[in-house]
Amino acid sequence: MTSGTSDLRLTASARSDRGRVREGNEDSLYVGTSVFAVADGMGGHVAGEVASETALTPLADLDGRELADEEEASRALAEAIDTANGLVVERAAQNPDYRGMGTTLTAVLVRQGRLHLAHVGDSRAYLLRRGEPIVQLTTDHTLVEQLVREGRLSRAEAATHPQRSVITRAVGVEPRVQVDSLPPTELQPDDQVLLCSDGLTGPVDDDEIARILHEDPDADSACQALVDAANANGGPDNITVVLLRAEPGAGDGPGGGRRVPAAAAPRPDHDLVPDAASPDGKAVPGDGHARGPAASPLRVAAAALVVIAALTAVGGAGVWVLSRSWFVSDLDGSVAIFRGVDQEVAGIALSRLAEKTDLRTAELPPFRRRRLAQGIEATSREDARQVVDDLRPPPEPPAPPQRSGPSRPGTSPTRLR
Repeated sequence: MTSGTSDLRLTASARSDRGRVREGNEDSLYVGTSVFAVADGMGGHVAGEVASETALTPLADLDGRELADEEEASRALAEAIDTANGLVVERAAQNPDYRGMGTTLTAVLVRQGRLHLAHVGDSRAYLLRRGEPIVQLTTDHTLVEQLVREGRLSRAEAATHPQRSVITRAVGVEPRVQVDSLPPTELQPDDQVLLCSDGLTGPVDDDEIARILHEDPDADSACQALVDAANANGGPDNITVVLLRAEPGAGDGPGGGRRVPAAAAPRPDHDLVPDAASPDGKAVPGDGHARGPAASPLRVAAAALVVIAALTAVGGAGVWVLSRSWFVSDLDGSVAIFRGVDQEVAGIALSRLAEKTDLRTAELPPFRRRRLAQGIEATSREDARQVVDDLRPPPEPPAPPQRSGPSRPGTSPTRLR
């Protein structure tokens, strides 16, 4: 293929699976004619599913649109993700059950043999070129990735760090989102582009992913092999893959024009993306996994409006990241309200002071001081204030009323007429 031509035929295959642990599938995917995407929802099973599906709607609207040049194509892709952010925020505001939901979103647009890419979160895009090592095109928006870039963690330490899934950016959590866009990449014959959620990249390393893609000539079979590899390594999360392969031949769109509508993305009745039950027939009930943005380590101490994320393990697999978490604790002898969680990662506090109250810790009985020292979780600022009110000592009982004069036992005061 020469620059600016469309001498390649692009084929697309996809799979999505619950994995071995999750109760449901919060991932969604989109396979169109020129746009392809993977979204990994958060907020619990129902809310996460809604977030990831909602985020794909603007990308479906972009699919197949005529774009004047590369600049317009890159801008349109980033704007679609920005629009997705607004849609998810709006839906969360309309329904209390969706509060705190969000999603990762990694999307590519193919125009005249060039690959445009934009993303938010830790769902990845890879490029595998014949005779070359696999290359991760995206940069994970995670706390450990930031720490690696700052030299605080090695790449090997980050791969097994218990807080490796705390993400620093997500679609639908805040009114505005920062979208990462890459310069367009010219595709070559035999190139393979893989979009995937972290349900694949957590259990399966890059070398194994590359081996499977190199060895399996059938794209559908390769997608299934990737899912199987993740499940063989525990399947701790939902697994979603979209595989594009560039083949010599006329045409710029995927062969066969196979397309998964956003609203139908991983559904059990869709032949392209089966939402299979766990291979061992087991499911662990619970909250599923939810992920929200964690504050960048460089901003924790300085930014007053950064939403701090926190991590709690769920059933030994996956994470529960709270982007709008609160707790009450002691600060210099006073009861204080904090936003975030009472944890540290590599010496970085995942909380900031929101409000210092007039209640002194010394005024509390010992059992309440012990409870305060452990940190008391709350769901909102109002809830945290209620916690503080509950900690306050009860008011002194009023003094008994004083008699106006002496009276003898068994007699009543004389009423004057």
